[in-house]
Amino acid sequence: MIKHIFYVVLAFFICTGSAFSQDSLSVIVRDSIKIKILESRLRTLEEKFEKDELNEILQEAETASAKKEETKKSKIFKSGQRSLQAINPEISVTGDAFGEFKFKGKPLENSAGAYFRVLGLHIQSNLDPFSLATVAIEVTPEEVELGEAYLTWTNFLPSISLTSGKFRQQFGVLNRWHKHSLDQFDFPLPIKTIFGGDGLNQIGFSFNWLMPSIIGDANNLVVEITNAQNRNLFAGETFSFPSTLLHFKNYWDLSRDTYLELGFTGMFGKNRILTVTINDNLIYENSFNTWVGGADLTVFWEPVNKALYKSLLWRSEIFYANKELSENSKIKTFGGYTYLEYKFAEQWQIGTRFDYSQPFKLSNSSQYMYQLIPYVTWWQSHWVKIRLQYNYLDGNILSESSGTLRLQMVWAIGPHKHDRY
Repeated sequence: MIKHIFYVVLAFFICTGSAFSQDSLSVIVRDSIKIKILESRLRTLEEKFEKDELNEILQEAETASAKKEETKKSKIFKSGQRSLQAINPEISVTGDAFGEFKFKGKPLENSAGAYFRVLGLHIQSNLDPFSLATVAIEVTPEEVELGEAYLTWTNFLPSISLTSGKFRQQFGVLNRWHKHSLDQFDFPLPIKTIFGGDGLNQIGFSFNWLMPSIIGDANNLVVEITNAQNRNLFAGETFSFPSTLLHFKNYWDLSRDTYLELGFTGMFGKNRILTVTINDNLIYENSFNTWVGGADLTVFWEPVNKALYKSLLWRSEIFYANKELSENSKIKTFGGYTYLEYKFAEQWQIGTRFDYSQPFKLSNSSQYMYQLIPYVTWWQSHWVKIRLQYNYLDGNILSESSGTLRLQMVWAIGPHKHDRY
């Protein structure tokens, strides 16, 4: 009996285990099939993605090739000629008029009047990518005069520009400027005394080299070779041995708001004068030398973000001239100026200048004259400025001191406004 029961239990477990094994095998087989199906779908998607990506790359390549071909086909060759609008020069006109009242020792000698000093016609044009032409014509009630006419090659050599023609020379700072652009009404006494009323303006060549920094933050060297035509220093209207000028300028950034410029100038020329004898034979007088030297200093403060409303400028120059008239006689003249100008509002500037100069003549060691000039300038706009200035002139070469009160008005038409060149 017990034996039969054992066989029945054994048969139950065998049947149950067999059923369980069959169910587990079915699950494993089913999951394996699903995995294979998913793997197949994944491979299909990867192949499709790779094919789409390849097609996209091919399309981009074809598009780029088509654009390149289109660009090649649409390329236009030009003759290099400029349009008529680009050929037209920039033309500016400046006017400089003033009224003055002169004070002298005796009331009966006082005088007053209104005057038109100069009408300036300024023409400038870029002739091509390499050169720039500038012309300045000065018209006064008495005459018409060619102020400047020169051509500049901006990149004659690396970092070197070349100017050829008639130009105001770079002796110091102010001599290069035109009268209408000065910070005061007129040039300082030493410039007018040594170079003459019109300053140093001659014909020749000027090389401007922006040098690698030697001292300071920037250095600039100007070399000018010109006809020695200045009436005071050289041979006047007749041609003499060309004069040579060197101007070396140094620049420093003292701070974020302040910079300093220090320059040195030297000039040399001959006094050879061409004369005519009774028999119309040309002869030359003895040749003598003229030396002129100078130094200039400029300090300018202009605070960042307030430059329209505040600034302070201090500029000074000294001059020394040595002109040989014969082996035993020489004219030696020393002079200088200094001025301080403060901008206290967007349109207002106030300043004062002091000039000192010996006369340009023999035996002047103990002779001098000086000038004190307070002034105030109102800029109505960039094109119009009005200045009130008082000149007090005195010295031991004058019979008496004098004072001149001037009200000056300067205006400009065109793009150049009050360029200082």
